Amino acid sequence: MDVFLSHSHVDKVFADAICHRLEAADIRCWVAPRDIRPGDDWAEAIIDAMDHARMLVLVFSASANNSPQVRREVERAVNKGLMVLPFRIENVPLSKSLEYFISTQHWLDAITGDLELHLDELCRCVAMLLGRLALPAEAPAAPPPAPAPVCQIASARLD
Repeated sequence: MDVFLSHSHVDKVFADAICHRLEAADIRCWVAPRDIRPGDDWAEAIIDAMDHARMLVLVFSASANNSPQVRREVERAVNKGLMVLPFRIENVPLSKSLEYFISTQHWLDAITGDLELHLDELCRCVAMLLGRLALPAEAPAAPPPAPAPVCQIASARLD
């Protein structure tokens, strides 16, 4: 599995849209409650999923910010050394407990504008972080100035 999707139950519609878009790009996701079988222990299923994930995508909102479950998932991901990519859907400041774990992470903002474009950007970022897309090439440096023709150098020495 590639991505563990962490979200508040309030943001399930966003999590489902993210999951659908990532899986359409052949990025395997785990998301609750879809991937918890009936009768399974919820906490064990989450721990097992995180043990097999390569990164965590956090659907960040006011609800996620205040969710003890989301905090536990982020804490576990950080302690396991997983990459954490916050995808912000609401403009709210980080709670202190989440700030402790992810204040230095680069965020993707999906607060304004077309959600579809933000989902495309999320797919590109996740694919790059998973090593499935090459990093964008840097613009080549300007070529050095061409050397003066030999005849100009020779004539300058004669003067």
